[in-house]
Amino acid sequence: MMLRGWNWLLRPTLVRRLLLAQMLLLTVLWSLFIGYAMFETSRAPGPINLDRTYEAILGVADNLADEPERQFKVLHMIDQAVREGYGVGGDTPKLSPSIRVQQGDRLIYQSEDIPAGIHNSRLDDAETIYANGVRWRARTVQSPHSDTRVTIIVPADALDMLVDMNSRGYYSLPLLISLPFLLLPAWLSIRVALRPWSRIAREVAARGPHNLAPLAFKPKHLELSSMVDRINGLLLRISDSVARERNFIADAAHELRTPLAAMRVNAEALQSQAANGQQQELLNGILSSSNRATRLVSQLLLLVRSDATASVSMEPLALDVLVQDRLAILSALAKAQHIELELTSEDEFFIFARRESLTSLIDNLVDNAIKYSPAGGVVTVGLRHEQDEVVLSIADEGPGIAPALRERVFDRFFRNPDQTQSGSGLGLAIARSVVLQHSGKIRLDAADGEQGLLVEVRFPLAWPEAA
Repeated sequence: MMLRGWNWLLRPTLVRRLLLAQMLLLTVLWSLFIGYAMFETSRAPGPINLDRTYEAILGVADNLADEPERQFKVLHMIDQAVREGYGVGGDTPKLSPSIRVQQGDRLIYQSEDIPAGIHNSRLDDAETIYANGVRWRARTVQSPHSDTRVTIIVPADALDMLVDMNSRGYYSLPLLISLPFLLLPAWLSIRVALRPWSRIAREVAARGPHNLAPLAFKPKHLELSSMVDRINGLLLRISDSVARERNFIADAAHELRTPLAAMRVNAEALQSQAANGQQQELLNGILSSSNRATRLVSQLLLLVRSDATASVSMEPLALDVLVQDRLAILSALAKAQHIELELTSEDEFFIFARRESLTSLIDNLVDNAIKYSPAGGVVTVGLRHEQDEVVLSIADEGPGIAPALRERVFDRFFRNPDQTQSGSGLGLAIARSVVLQHSGKIRLDAADGEQGLLVEVRFPLAWPEAA
């Protein structure tokens, strides 16, 4: 379960890609905003050029010189007001202005953690000063009535301010708080925006393997309409190619039937006039090859016909009646091979199907079971229902098929290398084609007692509530 969860998380998805792109764009925009704010802060003169601020501080320092406690309290209030009005976060000197007030050589007030080593060389001029590798702007103003001096220091290094802000969480904390709350709205907006895409995907997923008609949904969106046009163009080219292949096979098979029939007639005529056993043996070989070629041509025509009927509409069909009719017809073949046919059916079963396709399916499966069963064997055909499905099973007593080859034998013209019976390798390919047309499933397994082959075909019931 945990491995499945990790696979789901690591699997690339378009929604997750767009979501990450939105979050990354938000982070970049926030970074640009913070960088711009730091740059403007470093360029702006701030409180160091506001003469009113200096006048207020000097007035408090001179007028309250006799009341040190009150003087300190008022200067602290002014300091906090300046930091709140011109700071960019927190009250550290790297992010906010600092104030230092002196009367002569006596320090009467300074901001907390004020940078050391910052002194103006000239009064009343704003200067850029480097202290401990950090750039500052400072201005000192002296009172015209006393020796009181006020120095206001502001940060001027944008990069250092940004690093200090990030270390205190002023940059990353808003992102960490806001991004989780933005994920759900962003996900919902992406899902809504991708609804036309999902509709196309559902239409493609609902199609059968033989449905090569153009997609019915035509979105108005430029990107999707271009993709749908290209898909429809591809489907049209594939449909034309399949039609040409089907027509070629059908034409070739039809053309081969006449010369094969003529060859068989001539071989049978020569066989009646054969003078010795060697000639008789050669003619038997020709007849055997002719029979195999005739069967191959019939199988090809059946395969083409089953593909061609894929577009024909389905109708309710009594599967149990059809199976009984086909077994009655095939009983002569089974009798000639000394094979017994058995049918077990629980009830009547109706499915939506094409009669001609179902006929070819039953004939192929039962014919294979008869051909590969030993003389005196039994071929058992069963019909039963399981939930909303009807199950058609054909079991023989032949050599069976190895588990490793049970998927390969559905490929066209593939035959079991250990098989001694002649064949074209198309019977099971035709069977699977018919089953897929009817939204069914087919599987191969060992028959009861591990002897022989069991073919199990499942179809959806036409009226599952009746079952």
